[in-house]
Order: sequence, then structure tokens, then C-alpha cells
Amino acid sequence: MHGAAKEDSYKKIRGNSYGMWIATEINLHHDNTIKEAFNRQLAAQRRKIFWDLNPDNPNAKIYTDYIDKYAKKHKSGTLLGGYNYQHFTIFDNVTISELRKQEIISQYDQNSIWYLRDILGRRCIAEGLCYRKFANKPNIYRISREEAKEKISQIIIGVDFGGSGSGHAFVATGISRDYRDVIGLASERHFGDIDPNKLGDLFVDFVLKVINLYGMPDICFADSAEQTLIKGLRSSLMKAKINLTIDNAWKSEINERIRATNRLMGQMRLYLTEDCESLETAFCTAVWNPKILTADERLDDGTSDIDSLDAFEYTIERYIDLLILLEV
Repeated sequence: MHGAAKEDSYKKIRGNSYGMWIATEINLHHDNTIKEAFNRQLAAQRRKIFWDLNPDNPNAKIYTDYIDKYAKKHKSGTLLGGYNYQHFTIFDNVTISELRKQEIISQYDQNSIWYLRDILGRRCIAEGLCYRKFANKPNIYRISREEAKEKISQIIIGVDFGGSGSGHAFVATGISRDYRDVIGLASERHFGDIDPNKLGDLFVDFVLKVINLYGMPDICFADSAEQTLIKGLRSSLMKAKINLTIDNAWKSEINERIRATNRLMGQMRLYLTEDCESLETAFCTAVWNPKILTADERLDDGTSDIDSLDAFEYTIERYIDLLILLEV
């Protein structure tokens, strides 16, 4: 099964019958899909289920509603069919050399939740800053316009639309030829009651700024929830005679986007130019929601700039597999 995180993902398998179910990163699957997959196996003669996952919030539903419940019933002898749970970390992987293990470990911020989960294999609650390493020393991630221009081979613009207290955010990101480096080239955030025409003018000005400093952007990805505003941006580009395609952002799972960004920061593969003041502030102030104990959730109450983070993540989310695959 490909893609199971959305509320309606279960529709992809409804009506099918399966004997074996293999799920990767089961903690990222929507509960509707998990329940539907179980239903699709009712007629199986030899039903088999294989799950894997990275450690998650200790109160996540995948533990409370499934894994820990099964462990308890298995121990009491009331779970028919059997249950087997194995806990592995990178240190148990015999196919990876010791040198390679140390390389991978060194790419993580040891104070981050991702290090505790991915490397040490612990269930732990996310707390505090989302990007602690960046927030502690933002100056080490800065790069000059000239250096940035030499490195990049493609430019992507991300747009997140505001509303009810949030702002409209534009972010331009450059990616190097070998997918090694990600560079924030420019960012802006605009508040207030901005009519669509004015928003279009602001966007055109931003695009022209990027063109003048770094060259023509390859594509723009915008928040798909606001199709009317996207049409307005397209109209403004046409009037300005700028041939730039605006496509819908994937809006992939937020924590996977945060995790990927943290890994890039940990490997010193993410940089920002002097034109990314709003994005730098967003990285320095983003925190986990302390009121949510059952899941990891980035705090979105207006106290930090989630808009710029979303816009930036729209520019890299389609390339995360390549960025991670080509880790140094």
C-alpha cells in the first residue's frame, strides 16, 4: 500500500482482500487505514501482519491502541494468533560498518528528539525547541548571496497563505546540483487584511527580487487549500509577464518535514542568506506544543512563525527522499 497517512487513505484498499499486510512506518498511518486493512484480511486463510516503525511519542495511539495492548494480551494468553515484538537500533544492523554507523550518528543533533528516537531507539515526548541546534547558533548557518548563487542549480518558491492571525509567507529555496545543500535564498511575511490584488503585487515583487539576485525560479508550490488565491497569483504573474508555474504543495506529514530539516541542519547542509530574516526567526522560535501529550505537534498559536516554516517546507518536501538518500 502506498500512502496511508490521510483520513481518506483507506479508500485505496476498500473492497480488496489481502492475506499478508506489510506496513512501513505504521505510526504514520491514519487509524482509518489501519482499521480498514484489518477488515480486508477477514477472509484470509493464513493472515499475516508485519509492521515496522521508528519510536514515537510514548502516548501515541499506535502504542496505546495496538502494540502495547497486544503485548499485554499476549502476556496474559488472551491474544489468539500470536504476537512478536523486536526492538532494534542502528547498533544492531550488521550490514553497516562501524565507520558508517558513526558517520550517520554524527549527522544528528544529539539534543534533538530525532537522535533519541532514530539512534537510541527511545520513545520520548517532544518538548522545547523544534530546531534547537539552529536556535543555539544561527550564525553558523549563514551564507553570502555570492556563495549561494554559485552552489544552486534550481530555485523553488513556496507560498503559505495567512488568515485568522497568521501571515502570508513567501520563501525561495535553492538546491545544489548534487542535492547536497539546501539554501534559503529569500523570505517574506506579510500581515494584515490584504486583498488578492495587493497580495498578487507583493508576490510579483518577491519573484522579481529572486530573479534579480539569483535567477529565474523553476517552480512555485503553494498551499492547495486556497485555490482562489492561487488563481490570483497566477493572474498577477501573467500581467507582469513572468512565466512561472504555480503547483499545489504536497503538504506532506509535518513531522517528517521537521525531521528532514533537522537532519539537514545537523549535517550542516542547510544555509540561509541575509535575505531570510523571517525564516531564520521562524527556525529560532518554533516549539513543540506542551499541551499535547498523545502526539508530536508544532505549536501554532501565533507566538511563532509557522507560516514561513510551512512555505519553506513546501519547497523541499518533494525532494526529501533525494536529500536523505544522498546524505554525506
